[in-house]
Amino acid sequence: MKNKFFSAIVLVGVGGALGIAVAQTSPPMMKAVFVHEFGGPEVLKYEDAPRPEPKDDEILVRVIAAGVNPVDAYARQGMLAKRGLDNRPAIIGYDIAGVVEKSGANAKKFKTGDAVYSYLSVMRGGGYAEFAVAKESETALKPRNINFVEAAAVPLAATTAWQALVDTAKIDKGQTVLIH
Repeated sequence: MKNKFFSAIVLVGVGGALGIAVAQTSPPMMKAVFVHEFGGPEVLKYEDAPRPEPKDDEILVRVIAAGVNPVDAYARQGMLAKRGLDNRPAIIGYDIAGVVEKSGANAKKFKTGDAVYSYLSVMRGGGYAEFAVAKESETALKPRNINFVEAAAVPLAATTAWQALVDTAKIDKGQTVLIH
């Protein structure tokens, strides 16, 4: 991710003398849980990180709740790396619920302040942080009748259930299904 932060050179006049002052801007920061090495829960590190910026088709979400799924443990333990999915150091967490802070140039579906929930791809992750970037197409408005914690539990679990019932089992309207 390229940061758009720069140094500025300013001419400063003091008592008739001219000098140069350099002002450095720094990226907005956030707290996040990182995985730098594979292992048990002890490898999770709570650290400062630059706040991400949304691309054109993305939104920046202030994370209020993050779901916890088996895939989080798989990533932490290195099981995804065996499949070529190693993007360490990584902020894991793939299901989030929160509030839209900012939208990319082409992201028009949500407005700042909207309560949303989203699935973050396995290569992207980023849910175990104060802010996360989500694709607009993988985000939905949070239903008013559920809280943020409940909403964060939905994305991956709901997608898995949908795929099992609709894509794999090919159930039709009116069929009875036993869920064990």
